[in-house]
Amino acid sequence: MLSWRQALAGAVAVAGLALVACSGSGESSAASRAAAAHPPVVLIAFDEFPTTSLVAGDGRVDAVRYPNFAQLAHDGDWFPYATSSVDETSRAMGLMLTGSDPGRGRKPTIAQMPRNLFTTLGRGGYRIHASEEVSSLCPKRRCRNVRPQNQRSVLHELGGGRPERVASWARGIRRGGRTLYFKHVLLPHVPLQYLPSGRHYTRPAAIEDHLLHAFNSGWPVTQVYQRHLLQLGFTDRLLGTVLDRLKRTGLYDKALIIVTADNGESFGRLGNRHEISTRNALDIALTPLFIKQPNQHAGRVVRRHVRTLDILPTIVHFARVRAPRMRGRSIYGPAARRIPSGVTMAQRSGRHIRLSYSALVRGARAKVRHATALFGSGTAAPGLFGIGPHPELHGKRLSSLHVVAASGLAAHVADRRAWSHVRLGGSLPLLVSGTLTGARADATHDLAFAVNGTVVATAPAFSLPGLRSRYFSAVVPESSLHEGANALDVLEITRGPAGTQLARLP
Repeated sequence: MLSWRQALAGAVAVAGLALVACSGSGESSAASRAAAAHPPVVLIAFDEFPTTSLVAGDGRVDAVRYPNFAQLAHDGDWFPYATSSVDETSRAMGLMLTGSDPGRGRKPTIAQMPRNLFTTLGRGGYRIHASEEVSSLCPKRRCRNVRPQNQRSVLHELGGGRPERVASWARGIRRGGRTLYFKHVLLPHVPLQYLPSGRHYTRPAAIEDHLLHAFNSGWPVTQVYQRHLLQLGFTDRLLGTVLDRLKRTGLYDKALIIVTADNGESFGRLGNRHEISTRNALDIALTPLFIKQPNQHAGRVVRRHVRTLDILPTIVHFARVRAPRMRGRSIYGPAARRIPSGVTMAQRSGRHIRLSYSALVRGARAKVRHATALFGSGTAAPGLFGIGPHPELHGKRLSSLHVVAASGLAAHVADRRAWSHVRLGGSLPLLVSGTLTGARADATHDLAFAVNGTVVATAPAFSLPGLRSRYFSAVVPESSLHEGANALDVLEITRGPAGTQLARLP
């Protein structure tokens, strides 16, 4: 992931990350044996993406929320215990695209990493259709649009156009044989702004940066997790457009298709979610990996440990091209036996953290239990919009509740004017955030948010380190809005003589 600035308790019983036990080290399916030499190769690398975000309570890929990732798991091989060993995107992409750890400080450029995916397959006669986002490893003679990357250019790429660049790259997929199609997608990476439907929402600048970097404040940590999962739904939708293109061109069956990410990310856990620590190493290690072999039609869950380091050797195995020496090993064939069962995580300081295979399994199961307690899975409650201190109020009309006028407390909603002229085809004001005045620093204030007369979210007020104000933030569902002027009410949830009552804040 790129370098940027305990959630709610609860547990439910869920099955582990087990589906089909395919634990042999050298499995070789009939599909791979029948595949023609030099198949087309499709490699898509997403960004800031832990495997456990995809997993439902039954241990499978959540086919309701992420149908396109589930399709890959159905048709190909899913590796739930694949790992990356680093937490920086440039190093992680260099590791993936060279089959060796480039080490600290080296930049992912053709000058510093001349032996890589593009030069290896290029020498093997492959045409290249590539879109790099943080690296420039493809030689200019093979990729005319390659350009040097730096922090400023990457920030520009994150600032806009992420879906459009995926669509532009996908249009370049053509029928034909010996071609490498590579795309690095800066999603579901921050900025967090997309809904599963493809719509996007505004992010009030006055508080957004504080929310994303409130690593040790419980409610912001939980809400960032929620927004990540919403954006992951949109990421799945983008993957679906690529898979549709591959099917229309006839490459879905013929190609070696690999979908992965640079590394994981630690969501829903207190502490810096970007940088490896003893607390979050497992979250950052577990990285999605799906491999659909040429002409493969039966999916498998392959539960042994593999690494993003092994992706290039695996591509070489199928493409049958000469390759330089690499630290990685092909995931298929005899070389797979030499892939270690655990992973050694490299911190930015140079220190290392070792995770055994059993630690990966236990940690993954625990993380899925935690996520399911917060958000459910599939269509099960509480859902992605069901978090908050009073979910029993969600969906209730204000007219059916006891509503009184607030005394001494007021809410200041950022970008409040946007609610008076909502355009459903534009950016929606779904992230309701702002500050409270009149709130005591030591008091608990639970808030309800009503849109057009119906409570659609609840959230606690919270403080941020080094700031004196009390803040609130909640994401309301897009289904609560209509075109034009919409009514937004912020109410404090209190206990009155007759039970729960809502105090409407001015």
